[in-house]
Amino acid sequence: VKEVRQRGFIAAVELKGYKPELRIGLEIYKYALSHGVLLRPLGNVVYFMPPYIVSEEELTKMTDVAYDAIVGLTLDW
Repeated sequence: VKEVRQRGFIAAVELKGYKPELRIGLEIYKYALSHGVLLRPLGNVVYFMPPYIVSEEELTKMTDVAYDAIVGLTLDW
């Protein structure tokens, strides 16, 4: 992870060390979607944009799935 930034309820995790053609953000998006979590990939940046009515359990699931995707895909590359 190169940088984590946040503005209000929107957070972004910028990943480093991946070539653009690997489309790592898209791979993380697909993994998360298959686990019931919607993330927004833009290149090597993954955005978290939960609704204001999100519960603590849902936030935990969102971050856990994103973490699993990042770690899992890192091991595959």
